[in-house]
Amino acid sequence: MPDQDKHFFLTILLTDKYLQSSLVSNNGQGVQIQEFSKIANYFDRQDLSDQLDKSLQQLGEDSNEVSETVFAFDQTWLENGELSADKKAVIKDVSEKLSLDAVGQFSIPEALAEARLIGDENDSCLLMIFKENIFDLVFLKHGQFIDLITVGRSGDVVADFSEILARAAKHLDQDDGKYFPSKILLTSIALSKKELDSLHSQLAKVDWTTNPGFTQAPDIVALEADYMIKSVSLSAGKIFSKESLLAKMPKKQPIATTPHQQIEQKPLVSNIKKVEEASEENDYAIEKPSASSFGIKFDQNYHKNNNESSDNKVSSEDIAAPVAKPTKKRSPFGRFYLYHQKMILLGFGAGLLALILAFTAFALLFSKVRIVITPEETLLHKNVTITLDPNIETSDFEEALLKASVQNKEISGQDVLATTGIGLVGDKAKGRVIIYNKTSQEVELKQGTIVSTNDIEFLLDETIKVPASVVKQDGSGVDFGKFETNVTAKDIGSEANFNKDTKFRVADYFEDKFSAISADNFSGGSSREVRVVAQIDQDRLMENLTKKLSQEAAKEYETDSKDGVYLVPTGKVKVNKSEFSAKIGDETESITLSLTVNVEAVKYLSKDLKSLGLALLEKDLPAGYVFMDEDPSLMSDKAQAASDSSKIKLTADLSAKAVAKIDLNSLKPQILGKPWIGAEESLENSAEIRQAQVIFNPPFLINVLRNLPNDQNRVILELNK
Repeated sequence: MPDQDKHFFLTILLTDKYLQSSLVSNNGQGVQIQEFSKIANYFDRQDLSDQLDKSLQQLGEDSNEVSETVFAFDQTWLENGELSADKKAVIKDVSEKLSLDAVGQFSIPEALAEARLIGDENDSCLLMIFKENIFDLVFLKHGQFIDLITVGRSGDVVADFSEILARAAKHLDQDDGKYFPSKILLTSIALSKKELDSLHSQLAKVDWTTNPGFTQAPDIVALEADYMIKSVSLSAGKIFSKESLLAKMPKKQPIATTPHQQIEQKPLVSNIKKVEEASEENDYAIEKPSASSFGIKFDQNYHKNNNESSDNKVSSEDIAAPVAKPTKKRSPFGRFYLYHQKMILLGFGAGLLALILAFTAFALLFSKVRIVITPEETLLHKNVTITLDPNIETSDFEEALLKASVQNKEISGQDVLATTGIGLVGDKAKGRVIIYNKTSQEVELKQGTIVSTNDIEFLLDETIKVPASVVKQDGSGVDFGKFETNVTAKDIGSEANFNKDTKFRVADYFEDKFSAISADNFSGGSSREVRVVAQIDQDRLMENLTKKLSQEAAKEYETDSKDGVYLVPTGKVKVNKSEFSAKIGDETESITLSLTVNVEAVKYLSKDLKSLGLALLEKDLPAGYVFMDEDPSLMSDKAQAASDSSKIKLTADLSAKAVAKIDLNSLKPQILGKPWIGAEESLENSAEIRQAQVIFNPPFLINVLRNLPNDQNRVILELNK
């Protein structure tokens, strides 16, 4: 039972798609929220009743004793400041179904504005209420409601907010009134916390000081998810006070320095009003507005004024005790009846009709007897290894061989691997040598002829002819034939950079035939180690990518295995196309392989597998028995591919139930006219029958009749399957 010293009521927040409820108490000194539900989504009027009922159930058992309800509606539910006709019908229907007593209602912007001013009667803020496709802006300044502006959401929240600031700028005036509030608050019942935080992040990144309405960067805050239901509940508490706190607040004054600069202020709706004081034809009207606050302490006494010297202080005498009127309890039984009234009446009528029909049927068929026979049954079980072979012509059930088919799947992909080979790169040394011919004949040396020293070889850059040696005229000696030419080192490396006058051997000639000497210093030779493609790199990359593509194909085959069709990879993979980004020995840090492979699988059907299983179990079927089900139970291990072929092997546990065959027509003549107890025993003594049950219709005849009817049309035999 709720605390008798407190006045309890329900608050319901409603938009076109979302709802939330709370259980609130008001002891005349302050408002406390006892419980509030989760935000719920609904689709139509019927779903609204269902979801709201579930929402109220989340408020605990105490809420069942409470019927007085304050509704807060979406602003779009209003027409000319009143609840639209179709929405009135919705609220009336919901209230009747859920046994709710609507004692007050207002718009959501009004409720949030009211809550702001309850927390701080001089509050200034821009409060943005986001919905699915639009958002409302409540403009409060110095405790006064300035405007309510609605714009559509374009997907660019910065552009949308800039547009709404442009509309609100008409209220900015000279001196103290020419700037927007520095507090911007974001709230929503329709958006998730993640979506609201995203909007906050987008707005917070903008330098709003470029707007003349801001003197400093505004403080932008995304409010908690339960802010709206708490604010609405806080505002709803004022309905149970003798007079609205707004009546004690300063009237709206234009923010201007001269009379012609007065601001046109737009009311939300009208002051909150109790439903019982409204006219009968306007039971669901919504009255005018208020305002609201960031950082409200929802459990504080909102009637207390922290400024003791304020002229607007509300004394305890101004606050009435909770409205003392008889309250009806929201009975779960009454609510269930109202909510399911049509279904209950329909069920009662259908039950009455069924009772009449049943009585008529019993009157016509009371003398008939049903005998339900349960045949004996046995369970057959066998463990067997089944081979799926796509190479055989037909299945061989005797050998547990099942005909299968081969499927192929082409799949492509790329992979990259770092190279591991080490290679040398660099430049070859060059220089000029003087070759001496010590023979008496001119000798031609071909391009590429080797001259060497210290096992380092150089090659002639061109074909040359070295003159023969000649005897000096005075007979004092011989002048060797000579020729100066360019040579290039055979290999790269700095070790080929020799100094001038280095001696060289020419080809395979001995020193007494040919010799050579460097005409100047050799230079240009250099070398360094680099990463190159090795054979092992290509092999490893091919192996890794082939395995990866095979696994992808196996997953696709597994996905394709459905509706009684199974595909099992055989492990056979054929490379259709491969292309490496570099050849063996090429200098590169990594190598890429583009590969297309063909992955083979065996396809078989579940129905074929079960047919084979049934045939294998049939060998153990006792005489006079038949299978109860054409599909035996089959539990198998994961299929395994044979390594040397496309065959697939799987181990399976087969089981199936079999029942004794019973000829009902031959049994009936044996029991007609006999005592029904003896007939039961006679039938149950048969090896094929487990149980026989005699059923009289109507049942009370079992205490009247001792024998079964002689008329075979009045005795019905049936199998209990």
